Parts: sequence; structure tokens; C-alpha cells
Amino acid sequence: MATPPETVADERVPALPGPLAEAYGRRWRSVVDGWASRPGTTLATLGPPGTSSHLTAVFLAERHGLRVELSDTFDAVLAALVDRRVDQALVPSAYQGLTRFHWHRDLRLEAYFAQATPEYGIAAHPHREPDLSGGQLAVAALWEVRRIFTDLAPPALRDREVRWVDADSTQHAAEIVAAGGADLAVTNAPGVDGHGLRWVAHRPGAEIVWTLFGRR
Repeated sequence: MATPPETVADERVPALPGPLAEAYGRRWRSVVDGWASRPGTTLATLGPPGTSSHLTAVFLAERHGLRVELSDTFDAVLAALVDRRVDQALVPSAYQGLTRFHWHRDLRLEAYFAQATPEYGIAAHPHREPDLSGGQLAVAALWEVRRIFTDLAPPALRDREVRWVDADSTQHAAEIVAAGGADLAVTNAPGVDGHGLRWVAHRPGAEIVWTLFGRR
């Protein structure tokens, strides 16, 4: 889990980093103390197993005795938290609907931290080659990671017309390709391994900010 970077004293820089670091520390002390006093606190996030959200939740659960509950969508995560069926929600900053958590009048941001994802990339079925004739490609992906296809597509797949197949998670995208519902998936390493796919192109994971929400 990342900690605030050290700050180099400089008279030209406003005295903000110190208070920010203190606020970061206070939030985490409060959250960790709460977990210690309530063993088995339920943390909700996006499933199924193997999503980057699930792996990050497990990272916390193994260290703090939490119980992880997975939902098919972040809409379901939000509803579970609002309805008090779970204690907290773990949501990546990259999620396009994060503002619904931030602005919900019954929720509050309890903590945040940086944590790297697994490898991400473009994957295909091991026994089906993508059509290289220049026709339309069906690519299964979350909206948030579509850019990865543009960044990583090899020369033979660049400038192709893409028909996006909406997926609810990285694992769902891999499942769609495994079942023949798309030519390619933008997924992560657990998606490739879990659904028997092969990499077409991939990149190291990205360090992103994760947010923890609770009820007011």
C-alpha cells in the first residue's frame, strides 16, 4: 500500500503537503482501527474473482481480517452499501461512475490509496485467429479500458473498424471471447489465465488510486 511521498522543503511551495499527509494518515488510522474493532467487516467491490478490484480487496482482506463480497456491477456495489448490506465499498478511481459514490448524500470517502493492477492487454481465443482481412473487429471491453486497445493494437489490427461488445468486468470480457462472442478482449492477466486465452499484446499493470467508501 502506497504512502504519501516525502516532501522536499521549498519556500516557493505552499505548505500543503504536510497537512495532506497528516489527513491521509488520520484517515487510514481511523479505518484500520475500525477494522481491528470489527473483525469480519464486509468490503464490497466488483467481481467475479480475478478482477483488479477483487485482487485489491483480497490484498486488504488478508491483512485486516475483512470479508469480501463481490457484485456483478458497481451499481450493485453502491446499492449494497446504501442499503447497509455491506460495511464499505472499494472502488477504483478509473471507474467512470465514481462521482455517484462521492456525491451520494448517505456516503462518505473514508480512505484512499495507490495500488497497481495486474497486467492488462488484448487477448484472443487460443484456437481462433482474429480476422486480418480488414473487416470489422468485435472487441469485448469495459468502457474504462477501451483506450488500451488503441494503445496496444499490433500493426495488423490498427485502423480497423471496431464493434465494441460491452463487458461488466475484465473477467466478463474474457468470458465473452472464450464463448465466441467477440474476436478480442481487453482484459487482465487473471482473465487470460482463467479463461484459457492468449495474449495478442499486453503491458504492465498501472498504479491507480483506490477509494474506500462507508456510510455517514
